[in-house]
Order: sequence, then structure tokens, then C-alpha cells
Amino acid sequence: MGHLDHAAFGWLTPVLSYAMACTGAALGLRCTVRALAATGRSRRNWLVTAASAIGTGIWTMHFVAMLGFRVSGSDISGRRCR
Repeated sequence: MGHLDHAAFGWLTPVLSYAMACTGAALGLRCTVRALAATGRSRRNWLVTAASAIGTGIWTMHFVAMLGFRVSGSDISGRRCR
């Protein structure tokens, strides 16, 4: 395998973030399929659950990937620069 620049944990966090995105997408699609068979309030609830699963999967993917990101020679903190 090739070298992955700026990754503190190597391929671990990109692979984990990809798995999280796939899990969120699969769960969202399963809920959408259930929504197609439902009516009324149940349909709405399945669609809200599907949207939440997909959104959470995307957010988690970015969060996990950024946990493994490191730039050598610079300090990154949550404080604002003035």
C-alpha cells in the first residue's frame, strides 16, 4: 500500500470512517424501503429515521476521519486566533 500523508493512525481512521458512512447509508436505505410500504405517520417516522441515519453516518465519517488527521509542525486547537 502507498503512504498516507497527514494521517496519525495510518489507514485505520480512513477505513473506519468509510465503514461508518456505509453503515449509515445502508441503514438509511433500509428505513427508506420500509417507508415505501408504510402510510401516514408511520411513513413519516421511517423517513425521519432514514434521514437521521444518513446524516449521522456522514457526520460520523467526517468526525472519525478528522480525528486521525495531523499536520506536523503546527499546533491545532479550539481557540480562536486574534
